[in-house]
Amino acid sequence: MGEIRMTAAIPQRGAALVVSLILLAVMTILVVSTMRTSILQLRISGSTETLSVNLANAEVAIADFLDANVGRFAPGFLTLPGAAGGVLYPNTELNDSRVELVVTQVGCNPAATFNSQMGSNALQAAQFNIAATATVARGGRSTVHQGVEALAPPGSC
Repeated sequence: MGEIRMTAAIPQRGAALVVSLILLAVMTILVVSTMRTSILQLRISGSTETLSVNLANAEVAIADFLDANVGRFAPGFLTLPGAAGGVLYPNTELNDSRVELVVTQVGCNPAATFNSQMGSNALQAAQFNIAATATVARGGRSTVHQGVEALAPPGSC
């Protein structure tokens, strides 16, 4: 029959345990680092999305304002009531943003293009600045400026 041989036991020092613990520690550090990077990228993309929403809402508010007031831009029209040809303000609640519109007249001069053609009966040009500041509910603010120039009858300025 077969013989059973006994060999002397080799003393083990736990090298496999130490190596596996080191590998586990290295992998944990890599996972934590990757998670931090992912969280940072999420924050950046959230801020970018907020900025995009605010800019889009500010631009929509300006476009709505221009549509509502087409043909009304004239020297001094900002002080008139809406029914008398003054400024009309459209809805300023867009998506989840609140948009504040500030319209100022920045100048009123002879229209350069028409001045040389018409002499003393030259048309006037009134310049306006429309500033739309959009603030989204979750934070963040963006401001867009739009310049408008409108022709006015001679002597309006």
